[in-house]
Amino acid sequence: MAFSPDSRTLATGGADNLVYLWTLTEVADAQADPVAQACARAGRGLDRQEWARHVPDLPYEQSCP
Repeated sequence: MAFSPDSRTLATGGADNLVYLWTLTEVADAQADPVAQACARAGRGLDRQEWARHVPDLPYEQSCP
């Protein structure tokens, strides 16, 4: 994770080996509704097997509409 020199863009990356660029408004949107932002970025929610692997202490819920 790193901010651009002008602090208007945030670059993030993760296990998927992709880099995402966020404007500060996108960061604020992610803070306000992280599930909606994650669903929009991923294009889908977790299936039951993924949920069991990543969120084992919580009962399964459909995470994206």
